[in-house]
Amino acid sequence: MNHVAQPAVGHAADIGSGGRSVDRPGALLGSPWRARVQRVGEAGADSEAITVICAAEAEIGADLSRRLQSLLQACFAGYPNRSYFKLPPHFRYLAMTSSGDLAAQMGVEFRVIRAGDAVLRTFGVVDLCVAESQRSQGLAGRLLGEVTEFARSCGMAFIVLFADDDRLYARNGWARVTNRCTWVRINDHLTLGLARQEDTGAMMIKALGQQPWPEGDVDLLGHLF
Repeated sequence: MNHVAQPAVGHAADIGSGGRSVDRPGALLGSPWRARVQRVGEAGADSEAITVICAAEAEIGADLSRRLQSLLQACFAGYPNRSYFKLPPHFRYLAMTSSGDLAAQMGVEFRVIRAGDAVLRTFGVVDLCVAESQRSQGLAGRLLGEVTEFARSCGMAFIVLFADDDRLYARNGWARVTNRCTWVRINDHLTLGLARQEDTGAMMIKALGQQPWPEGDVDLLGHLF
């Protein structure tokens, strides 16, 4: 789920840029830094650059996990005492300053879902957020652009997210859809049951090819992004 500036049905906060590139991102992610952790680019032309790193969740070390928790709790009131909301994402985009400060982060989950009669390969965007001092400089769109490019290269059909405030996402190619959804209800590492065929009022999708978004109910085959 994505927050925009404050808690919503999803988690996404406004993002900005600043700082120089991180010379040794592996030191932040745990040892060793393997090939699955990639420096995907630097942001910032008019200001200092920020290095954007794509990291597998399993390779994020304890220190960075604590900093992720601090950032998420600063951005979203009521966020739990961990670095993820329901379950950990499969990988994250991390925006790091030259001093190793965490400027922004975005989690991504790989999920096969059913929409109507179609079975779709998707990425789900979760917990997009930014440190308050780094906001309003365009890094949110940059991170969404990074995951869009990667999703296309992986042959994903759509990128899915849930958010009450759709302004950021609409500017970056997402569209609101009204399919009823079924998902697994999870709270504090307990499965509570299924939410069946509910209209969340918050689902957004970005098509990555020519395939139209299907009509009919959506089964997320897991928890809500």
